[in-house]
Formats: sequence, C-alpha cells, structure tokens
Amino acid sequence: MILLLLLLMIGTFAVLSFVFVMDSIIRGHDIPTTKKAIETIDKIIREHKFKSGNFYDLGCGRGTLSLTIKRNNPRLYVYGVDFSTVRIFFANVKALLMGRKINFLKKDILHLNLADADIVFTYLWYDVMPPLELKLRKELKKGAVVITNTSNFPNWKPVKIYDIYPEKKDFEKLLVYVKDL
Repeated sequence: MILLLLLLMIGTFAVLSFVFVMDSIIRGHDIPTTKKAIETIDKIIREHKFKSGNFYDLGCGRGTLSLTIKRNNPRLYVYGVDFSTVRIFFANVKALLMGRKINFLKKDILHLNLADADIVFTYLWYDVMPPLELKLRKELKKGAVVITNTSNFPNWKPVKIYDIYPEKKDFEKLLVYVKDL
C-alpha cells in the first residue's frame, strides 16, 4: 500500500513536471519576480498610499507575486491574469491551499478592461509593451500606478526606477509609471 502511494506521488510529480515544461515551451517564459523585487513592489504600494483598491498582475504565471501581494496587502483586490490555462489552474490551486481570495483570470491582457485598476504590474516581453502602453494610457484612470519589471514602455517615461540588483546590469529593474500626473 505504501509502495503504491509512493508510485502515485512520483507519477503525479512527473506528470506535473512535464506539464510545466510543455507549458513553458508552448507559452514562453514563466520567469518569476524575485523576492527582493516583490518587497520593493510592496514598498511602492505603500509609497503611493494604496491601502485598498484593485491590483492587476498581468502575465501572473503561477500566481506567486499575486499571492504575496494579497498576503501583504489584504485589503487590495488582487487579479492575476494570464493566457495560459495551465498557469491559471496552478495559481488557483495555490490560492486555495493558502486560503487567499484572488481572482485568477485566463484572458488575453490586451482584451481585458483595466478601467478599475489602481495598480498594474507586468513582467512581460518587450514586444508586448508598445500595444500594452497604448491600452493602459487609454483605459487607466488618473493616478493609477503601473510597475513594470525590466521591460519598459517605448514612449511613457517612468517617474521612478528601482535598480533591484545594481551589481547585475539589466537584471530586474522596476519602472514606475503614473497615469496623468
């Protein structure tokens, strides 16, 4: 009986590992935001005095950042958005196991209404940034904060840049934008 249970656990782990690898190959990178950067994002939220409101994690992957933001800012409504069904599934499982109420959505971020967003975070490829910039500048309300990890918008100037690892050139910089200052 114990051997059967062990084989079942190993088989489950192998299947999940395969699914993660295939999802990364098909859907692209799922590079997590580092713990140090997440701490800085919390600092940015405090600096902009968001005790409540709507936080959107665009390209949330398996939900690590969204879960941490919700834990550290329980009065924020947190939305994690990703186009991958697999990533959203695992994010929802993690949220359920951790007892955190987060709205994980399987959606194309360019077709998501962000008019109610107070804070938006992205860690996306550079080629997504030009259309996303146009969308955010059109939809976001005045005073909304956008935080990007590493990639920047081509025409929108950040109000502040946090160099998370100054000793590593071009590795994890957080750029902060504010809609219509």
